[in-house]
Amino acid sequence: MMKVGFIGAGKVGSSLGRYFSQNNIPISGYYSRTQSSGCEAARQCNTICVTSIDQLLTLSDVLFLTVPDDAILSVWNEMKHFPIKGKYICHCSGSLTSHILSGIEITDSFGYSIHPIFPFQTKTTAYEALQQAIFTIEGDAAHQQPLLDLLHACPNRFIPIEADHKAAYHAAAVFASNLVVSLFHQSFRMLMDCGFSEEEARIALKPLAFSNLENIFQNGPSAALTGPVERHDLKTIKKHLDVLSSDSRETYIALTKDLVTIAQQRHPSRSYADFEDVLEQYRLTNPD
Repeated sequence: MMKVGFIGAGKVGSSLGRYFSQNNIPISGYYSRTQSSGCEAARQCNTICVTSIDQLLTLSDVLFLTVPDDAILSVWNEMKHFPIKGKYICHCSGSLTSHILSGIEITDSFGYSIHPIFPFQTKTTAYEALQQAIFTIEGDAAHQQPLLDLLHACPNRFIPIEADHKAAYHAAAVFASNLVVSLFHQSFRMLMDCGFSEEEARIALKPLAFSNLENIFQNGPSAALTGPVERHDLKTIKKHLDVLSSDSRETYIALTKDLVTIAQQRHPSRSYADFEDVLEQYRLTNPD
């Protein structure tokens, strides 16, 4: 079985190395510019921490570049001058493609972007959590199978993706994660303006949000839609628009337009032209 080495021992590198090791994928070692981090990650995988990239290359068949996105190119530019023929070079960026490994074809090695759709919040992500993640893989299709055979020791699904889809793919993940943080920030702020403490806002919104998310992932967004748009309650929409701040109103209008599209598909015999007119009117006048 091929051996996997990690360059970078942050949250992603440490967690993935430990996870691969738990799935009996051999870990050859870690290299990190911060040696203490590399040694701690290596200890978790019962492997070694090396002091140079060329040492790790000698020990490894597959290299994971688990460094920040803006460091991938500089690490690659350093390692591509060593003998790496036949090796698999993988980075874990969600937004960058394998093309960041420029000139890899000259080295006779194979480049990939392998991205887990998962929020790594610590260096010791639990096995049970990671086994639920889907990974996408983009890169040299002609030599991909040995790499997939190795990774299929893990119980995860590995879905191929084209390089020109990576930006949209990453944006989709941001909509479902980072942008949700902004929506909750606005929701918390509105409740606090109504007299709630932040703790009370969290307590109040948690069952609403959790129930809605469970419904979305069990039945899909269309079937999960509830609220004033779904029940065609234009009066309530107008009340909301009248009290929202300018910034919040802009967000509300954009998202409500999308909800109108979902509701129209769900209820094709019902006209939502009045909703569209009102939203456009508020967008143009933007009253404070």
